[in-house]
Amino acid sequence: MELLQCVNSSLCLPERPKLVVGLKAATADIFVDNAAYRNFLYDTFGVSSSDMESSAVAMTCVSNGYPIIVIRGLSDLAGAQTGHNAVRKFGSLAATNTAKAVLEFIKKLPPNYNHKSYGEPIMIND
Repeated sequence: MELLQCVNSSLCLPERPKLVVGLKAATADIFVDNAAYRNFLYDTFGVSSSDMESSAVAMTCVSNGYPIIVIRGLSDLAGAQTGHNAVRKFGSLAATNTAKAVLEFIKKLPPNYNHKSYGEPIMIND
């Protein structure tokens, strides 16, 4: 799957984005934009990303007996830049690439997929 590297002709990521599967993540009611706290989360818990949205979705699914998978699009490295957070620059690019990944994931679901009969994880290895 080809992920986009540029927001426009003059604003591009320094490296090609990649799809990574299976890392530990955290979710909380805070926006992490602090390198020391980011490093603490990684060093202490092995957490590679954090967000503010997944916990509400996960709690709703688990409490109602539905399986859940969280697919995240990362737009910045918490605390890695000075000035405004990079999410303002690269948020739309992260959203577009995440949508592409979700669509590819959905294409990999077997026909007539039923959440009640889920089993082995479906992996995207393209």
